[in-house]
Amino acid sequence: MTPGATDARPLAFGLRLAAVLAVVAVGSLLYLWINAHPTRSPALLPVTALDRAIGWHAWTIWPYWLLLCINPFLALGLRDRALLRAAFKAYAVAMGLNMAIWLAWPTRIVRHALPDDLGGATRAAWDLLYALDEPHTCFPSGHITIPVVVMVAFARQHPASRPWIWLPTLLFPTIVSTGQHYAIDLFAGIATAAVGLAWAGLLRRQPRAATAVAMARD
Repeated sequence: MTPGATDARPLAFGLRLAAVLAVVAVGSLLYLWINAHPTRSPALLPVTALDRAIGWHAWTIWPYWLLLCINPFLALGLRDRALLRAAFKAYAVAMGLNMAIWLAWPTRIVRHALPDDLGGATRAAWDLLYALDEPHTCFPSGHITIPVVVMVAFARQHPASRPWIWLPTLLFPTIVSTGQHYAIDLFAGIATAAVGLAWAGLLRRQPRAATAVAMARD
């Protein structure tokens, strides 16, 4: 069966949930470990004109957290075994490439000091982020790589979603507006996602028969 084709044996929700949670847990632990233990002194990334144009905005912590949270929910929508395997393969290749770069060339950003007048909930959201995430492993951005992989796979599973599944890309600039990344990290994250998707065969044109079956199931 070609990657992205509709499998006649849909995977039970419980198994999908277990698989997605396992991937999220392993990926998060690896990221946090690499982030906290750079192999050498991280290189400071340059601030570009695009970074300055986007600026820093405290309120964008909320859409930033939303960007992180939508990935597992979209992944749970991948019912077909073959497609879920292809999505995991794309994720493994793309994030493996990210991690190889993080280890070989550690990078960092300069974080903004938090204003004193932040509201209670917004302050808590920022404090949680800063407590979990060091300002390292910036390039490429895994916060971009993962949703790109998941959105492409979801669009293959649910062709009817294609007009709106790209809406999460509107959240992508929040990795810059929160000072978590620079613009160069965003584009690099898209590039590594494309490598993983191509390796897994998810960028190939989907056969019409498979598309028709998937749309009928939707």
